[in-house]
Amino acid sequence: MKIKYFILPALLTIAVVVSFALSASILINPAHYDRSSQKVSTQSSQIDAKPMSTIYSPTQVIRTKESGKQYVLTNQSVNLTTEIGQQMNNYKNPKFTEVKSDEENYLKYLNKDDSVMLNYPDSLNLKIVSQYISKSFKSLPNVSINRIMIPFDDSNDIYLFSDHNYKVYKIHVSDTNVKGIQKVIEDNVRAIPVKMKMINHTPFIDFYKSFDMPQYGYLINRTSQNYYVTRLLSDSQDISVKRHRSSTVYNDENSRQLSFSNNGEVNYYDSHPGNISTNMTQFLKDSYQNISQLLVSDTLANIRFFNYDAKNSSVVYRNYVEGFPIFDQTPYGAIEMRLVDNTSLKYNFSLNTLQIPVPTGRKDTKLITTDELLDSLRNHGYSANKITDIELAYQWSNTKSSDILITLQPTWFVKYNGKYMNYTQMLSKGPQ
Repeated sequence: MKIKYFILPALLTIAVVVSFALSASILINPAHYDRSSQKVSTQSSQIDAKPMSTIYSPTQVIRTKESGKQYVLTNQSVNLTTEIGQQMNNYKNPKFTEVKSDEENYLKYLNKDDSVMLNYPDSLNLKIVSQYISKSFKSLPNVSINRIMIPFDDSNDIYLFSDHNYKVYKIHVSDTNVKGIQKVIEDNVRAIPVKMKMINHTPFIDFYKSFDMPQYGYLINRTSQNYYVTRLLSDSQDISVKRHRSSTVYNDENSRQLSFSNNGEVNYYDSHPGNISTNMTQFLKDSYQNISQLLVSDTLANIRFFNYDAKNSSVVYRNYVEGFPIFDQTPYGAIEMRLVDNTSLKYNFSLNTLQIPVPTGRKDTKLITTDELLDSLRNHGYSANKITDIELAYQWSNTKSSDILITLQPTWFVKYNGKYMNYTQMLSKGPQ
């Protein structure tokens, strides 16, 4: 008995030590993990790992109570939009009608009592949105929308909103499953008081009370350059390599270029990508297929659609934490795909990806209200007429003490003159 008493704890201790050692080796040299995973990874398995419905799911949940009070909801345990989408998967017999509206009525709809609203960061076609709810709306007109609202009444109606032209669409279904959705948004949620308002004739979320937001630390994984060289240029017979002070550039005979900056940014240019559609729906479907086949599957874990630019035929995806976008991972988000001269594709992305959240030991950050933000910007010479969006977001910041640890700091990002800028940096720089 004594031998058994000592041997079992000893074996358990050894197992724990080995487990920590293996985990540490992956974190310290993640390329080891990359190479082993490449051997078993296929394009189909990567696509299945994160379906299109996840990449193009809404990113934000707003609850409007019977009293009219509104709250942005977050949950540290589950992804609220994913959970709500699962409750909407069995919507049947949709009947589509357009509701007459103007700017004033549109805002009233956005503040509808006793409802939940799911927000996208930019417009999406309904055929793409339909992926989010098991293609339940795929037969409906392919209108562009920004928001989905489910009233908590007995109407079995859903409302779709387009901020661009104040369009309101009503969809009647057999059962909106209100009870299932209510259960999701009542379990372990954090509620931040807000109000839907207009800024320069564009809807935005007014955070009218100061509030605290948590900071996060994350261990990151840096994918090896060899992974992408093999993945993107493996069919080339002649590859040239040029090493510069701040970058390494690969070219092949098929007019493809792969450039790695020392800071982890990657640019990939393909002059012969095959057929490219400029139709928004098809472009976004193709983009999803391309990034799924291009990136390591783990990279897609927190990535969501952020912006589509029809003029430049480009789409941007960002990492999200609890429904809030991350800025400054790179100048273009987590990944950007752009059509160049209607014939070529250019990808911008990062070797660095979020892996494991770690405690920071820092206190929550207190954020000012959006009214205080706007007053500060005006006092520093910024024109309110050039502000078209205000985002509660996280700033990606590298840590000097470690190459594999970053911090995510909550802050405001303001879309000024068509470009998102960190509010604090705007105050320090002034209008350019």
